[in-house]
Amino acid sequence: MNLRDLEYFYQLSQLQSFTAVAKCFNVSQPTISYAVKRLEALFHCELVFKDPAKRVVSLTPQGNILANHSKEILEEIGRLNKALKQSWVTKAQIGFPPIIASYVLSQMLVKQMSVSFLSELQTIHGGSNELLSKLLDGDMELSLLGSLKPLSHPKLETVTLWQKDFFLVLSEHHPLAGSKTLSFADVLSEKFILLDERHIHLNAFNFLNSQHHQLAQILVQLDDVYMVGQMIKENLGIGLLTEISFPQKLEGVVKIPLQERDIQFYISYAYLKTRHLSTSSKKLLTILEEIEETTKRA
Repeated sequence: MNLRDLEYFYQLSQLQSFTAVAKCFNVSQPTISYAVKRLEALFHCELVFKDPAKRVVSLTPQGNILANHSKEILEEIGRLNKALKQSWVTKAQIGFPPIIASYVLSQMLVKQMSVSFLSELQTIHGGSNELLSKLLDGDMELSLLGSLKPLSHPKLETVTLWQKDFFLVLSEHHPLAGSKTLSFADVLSEKFILLDERHIHLNAFNFLNSQHHQLAQILVQLDDVYMVGQMIKENLGIGLLTEISFPQKLEGVVKIPLQERDIQFYISYAYLKTRHLSTSSKKLLTILEEIEETTKRA
């Protein structure tokens, strides 16, 4: 089977026009027609309804089946190409959400582990949502990720390392700053200063807010946890952060345990089941599991 024929057919299923597909690939319309005929001959069935009166192409039931599988096949071929190219790269490409990376590095330093091996890695920074998408697209070998539930995906090998609580973060001058605990219901009238959509923290806010008829309002979303902390310090709003994302050196703010226990921050590592891990990645996993074991004992 010609892979290009499959690409033509999948685009035909999306654009529903031989002319549009031909323009998309900068080929003649008969090229697309012949590709469909070759696929029909290969699979011994008609893939499109033959009706010259209709300007829009309609797929047969068999055509719809092939289109669905074509999407998966082409995506897998794309991941395969990326994996082969990355196998020639001397440094393993690893996803590191900055907040999680800071936590891991601090744990390594506290436990007096060598960090020299990090020079063998090419770190890709971004929020967990962003890195998960890149991982599934085959753009990196391995990634650390945050999630609200234990991470699970049919295409990924995943291991949960840590489970952390969420806190409400307030200026020390806020009227509620002296509270021992707070529920989300206690702060529905507050304006929230949050990490943006690339981070799991926004998912956590949306989950909690959905239980209260979306009454809580967002003042601003930022991609920098330190800027979030500075705005909270100035009492411009309150935040929702995990223990590990709380700016340790920032004075003038307090973190108050969230009473809701049905929401947690899970830290995992994940990689595609089809991916062969490099020696550097395996070394990183060994270190992560060693940190996880020592923190569990502590």
